[in-house]
Order: sequence, then structure tokens, then C-alpha cells
Amino acid sequence: MHLTVTTPRGALVQMEVDEIAAPGAVGEFGVLPGHIPFMAALKPGVLFYRSKDGPRFLAVGDGVLQVARSGDSDKILVLVDRGEAARDIDRDTAAQELAAVDAELAKSKAETAAEVKALLGQRAWAAARVDAANRVK
Repeated sequence: MHLTVTTPRGALVQMEVDEIAAPGAVGEFGVLPGHIPFMAALKPGVLFYRSKDGPRFLAVGDGVLQVARSGDSDKILVLVDRGEAARDIDRDTAAQELAAVDAELAKSKAETAAEVKALLGQRAWAAARVDAANRVK
């Protein structure tokens, strides 16, 4: 299967993979060769993929994933608003950022739904980064 993970800043991953697991908006799901074509919304979380080089993890933001067939090949396209390779995330910094967002939420006097939604979005991204960093050996 050919996996492409792209953000507005460019491609993060373009390679052949054996399997993936993604943070779907309604739950985590996996894709193996021969999967039925489909499209799914993604929420912030950890995208896992395995290639001949071994397992890899990415922290990803909101986006979509599409599985399509092209001839006898599967193509997986992931478009996310942001992403970061787990190996590039400083675990301590990510944990500090998550703690700061949690503290902001705890003391927040957000008056509008938009303000609350923005803080929850920041928290989801911070938690995705911490989770991804914790999966790297």
C-alpha cells in the first residue's frame, strides 16, 4: 500500500507500508492491503504505520483519510491540518504543553462555545503529541 500523509506545509510521509492504524473521528481503525475503498474523518491522535523499516508513529491533527484502489495497488491518502513525527517530539516539552493547556482549561472563564472549542482543540493536539512521543522506544 502506498501511504501519503500531507499537511498544509507539505508531505510528511510518502512510502510503501504494510498496515496503518488511524484515529478516526468515531474511533480508531486499521487498514490492511485489499481494504475496501472508503473515506473517514480523523481527529487529533496518533497515526501508526508499519513498513519494511519497522513501526512508525505520527501525531496528527484533524483531517481525512481516503483508501482507494489504483490498478492492483492500494493508495492511502491522509490530509491533516498538522502532523509531527513522534521521533521529533520532545517528550518533556510536550507534557509541559499538555499540563499548561489543562491548567488553562481548569481556570478558564471562556464565555463562548468558540473559546471552549479552541481550548479543547489545543488540548487534543497536545495530548496527541504526548501519546506519540510515549510510543517511541
